[in-house]
Amino acid sequence: MKKVTALALLLASTSLASAAGVNESFVAQVGVSNTSTVGQTGGNNKQGTAQFGYKNNAITAQDQAGAKTNASGTLQIGAKNQANVGQTGGNNSQGTVQVGVANYAKTYQQGVQTPKTNTSSTGQFGYLNSSEVGQTGGNNTQGTLQFGDKNSSATAQGTNAQGGKNGADTLQAGAGNVSTTYQASNGAPKQSGKPLSAYAGGDNTSTAAQFGVKNWQITNQNANGTTTGSSVLTTGIDGVDNSAATFQAGYKNGSTTTQSGQRLLSLPGNQSLTAQFGAENLSTVSQLNGLNTQGTLQIGYKNDAITTQNNDGGSLGVNAAATIQAGAKNHAGTTQVANPLSGGLNSSLIAQFGAQNSAYANQTGPQASSLAIQPNTQATLQVGFANAAYTSQVASASVSNTSVTAQFGSHNVSTVVQH
Repeated sequence: MKKVTALALLLASTSLASAAGVNESFVAQVGVSNTSTVGQTGGNNKQGTAQFGYKNNAITAQDQAGAKTNASGTLQIGAKNQANVGQTGGNNSQGTVQVGVANYAKTYQQGVQTPKTNTSSTGQFGYLNSSEVGQTGGNNTQGTLQFGDKNSSATAQGTNAQGGKNGADTLQAGAGNVSTTYQASNGAPKQSGKPLSAYAGGDNTSTAAQFGVKNWQITNQNANGTTTGSSVLTTGIDGVDNSAATFQAGYKNGSTTTQSGQRLLSLPGNQSLTAQFGAENLSTVSQLNGLNTQGTLQIGYKNDAITTQNNDGGSLGVNAAATIQAGAKNHAGTTQVANPLSGGLNSSLIAQFGAQNSAYANQTGPQASSLAIQPNTQATLQVGFANAAYTSQVASASVSNTSVTAQFGSHNVSTVVQH
């Protein structure tokens, strides 16, 4: 077995870093069991690795204590490729391209928060692909592209120093795809002792597209923002700019989206869109502490869509959810909770086209308000055969219920409970 091993350790001294300020390295390997290890510190850091063959392994470590730039690019073509990149203390930019079988790419980036930039792109083509990305300390932007079977993508993003702006894009095509995205924006208080503590955060954005069989997408977003003291009137609450979009086409698709955050008496909220095409699709969406807007579109057989929305007294809250299903044996469930004291009102639309569809809507406003009438509104439209619609609405002294159910076809059943 031919074995080619390259070891490049570029560890610049403090005096050299001050004079030149730049680290640069390039490694190219062709053969079997290739290994490339590069360590850079004290400069602006630039690195490139190209490997062709079998059992390739590329390790890159870059560090710069200061608002300077890390950059790394890794290209691997062959089988059982591995790329590990760690970047700290700089602005951080990384790109990894792998072509072959059993590819694995792991990227970790830690920025300096000024000017708050992390960027990473990973492209994998082949079979048994796996990508792991961790980003913190910057504004964080990540994109993952995978083609093949049994693809796995995991992205974790976090930032602080008042937080703000996470972005993640994932595209997978093949069979047995799994994608997980976690985003947090954090936030920090002002000086201690102040009656109002300022928290920032917000902006999380995630887009995932999957094509194939047995796809699963999990998205968890938290714009953070927090409170101190005993009352929301004497604390700072920030966060909640969450937005997530998931598109799936195939068989046995599953999508889970969770969004949360806080913002006191402010309009921006949570937004989520899920579109699924195929058979036995499942969509689950949970939204908390924002204006909450959600749309689910499912076309196929045995589709299941569950939406839960909740607002508390810290939000000028409005819930809105729309679920559209076309096919057979579809099920849609929507639960909405709004607080009339903070201007909360529920609004839900469920439209189903096909056979043996079922729709369930539950709306409630937990507290009474003498300030204004806060309505629950629900509309269900069903076209087809053997459809069933159930609506439950709970009101109070100042909460009014409104429900509209329209069914076209035969053997339809509608039940409305209001109190």
